[in-house]
Amino acid sequence: MSSTALYRRTRGREQGFTLMEVMIVVVIVGILASVALPAYKAYVDRAKRTEGKAFLMELAARQERYFMDNNSYADDATELGYASAEPESDEGHYTLDSIDEGDTGSIATSYKLVLATKAPFYDDVCGAQLTLDSKGEQGSSTGDAVCWAK
Repeated sequence: MSSTALYRRTRGREQGFTLMEVMIVVVIVGILASVALPAYKAYVDRAKRTEGKAFLMELAARQERYFMDNNSYADDATELGYASAEPESDEGHYTLDSIDEGDTGSIATSYKLVLATKAPFYDDVCGAQLTLDSKGEQGSSTGDAVCWAK
């Protein structure tokens, strides 16, 4: 076969994609992204919420140790061994908003820990706060039970 005949034979089949094929791929990628991005955001928010819950548990453990030594709960995070009155969680997504008296009305016998989300993070499901008190009651600013579910 001569080179001229081979050239004519392959010239009829151009290589590449048509506009229609490219548009179909773009639509498919768009559909996949519209499903994947919200699921990914929910996963990331759940991971950050877990960080906040772990931080609350650490604060509660420090409160109980403080109570064993002083027969009263601390009303300031510096008394619990933190460098500031508003310590942050490990990754910095939550900060201790307040240590309030619990259901007894006295910090000596009960406490309520309140964590606030730190900008730019905001939890769409649980809102701006997670709470834990000396009785182990868990809460959030939205009251959604999902916030503390495993």
